[in-house]
Amino acid sequence: MLLEARPAGWFTSNVELRLNGDLLGIVRNHWLNEGMDLDLMRLPVRFEKPSWLKSHFVLKDAVGNELGSVTARGFFSSSWEMDLKSGPGTLERAGWLTRGYVLRQGTEITARIGPTGWFSREWKVEADDSLPAVDVLLAGLTYLTIRRREAHQNSAAS
Repeated sequence: MLLEARPAGWFTSNVELRLNGDLLGIVRNHWLNEGMDLDLMRLPVRFEKPSWLKSHFVLKDAVGNELGSVTARGFFSSSWEMDLKSGPGTLERAGWLTRGYVLRQGTEITARIGPTGWFSREWKVEADDSLPAVDVLLAGLTYLTIRRREAHQNSAAS
């Protein structure tokens, strides 16, 4: 399964998502917080942050049922604990000198997430066929959250 993300325009932080080549929808980022509005045509879901104190996010369907959740492992850690439909997993950096991440479930790597090029704002999630679409979407939205946090840290440092 392949989830691709492209900027929706030149001067926007909104992201267009494609699942296996088909348009899935648009993710609109909030300016003042880490929230996102999902305008997904084929998959009506919400990505929420229940508490502003913790790095915990929940993916819910249209009626409010929880489809999965993700929590940052710690303040100084770059890994995230994921509660997915396919089982528990950990999203962690693929290596020291890379911007990519891997989704590890048990001893298996079930997805690889990262930018498509060195200077590109595009990124993709390449996942095993064992992962359902909602798990791939949750991994992608978590990666988008990580990228936004890194961008805010880099702009604050300069």
